[in-house]
Amino acid sequence: MIKSTKAAKEFRVNTVYKMLTDGASRSQILQFCSDKWNISTRQGDNYIAEAREKCEQDCTISRQEFLAEAIVGLRSIRQQAEKRGQYQVAVNTVRLMTELVGLDK
Repeated sequence: MIKSTKAAKEFRVNTVYKMLTDGASRSQILQFCSDKWNISTRQGDNYIAEAREKCEQDCTISRQEFLAEAIVGLRSIRQQAEKRGQYQVAVNTVRLMTELVGLDK
């Protein structure tokens, strides 16, 4: 079997990472890897292991950093909801933001 380039490996690990974050199972990922890249189960498991390490690194943020990211995301959802006239979604989003920062108590 031909060894992939560093760029190809990185692309594959990132693809597997995306599949993990989308909720794909190990068997689904391994089947995808086999079909798409014609690689062994062992190599697919290696990609999954590296992708899981990336997941762990992404989750090692402080509470403050997480809160900031969550609020930014919720602001975006609120703005999109208001543009679409989905005012109940916008209100619920604001309610959730106030809960996150502790203003609901």
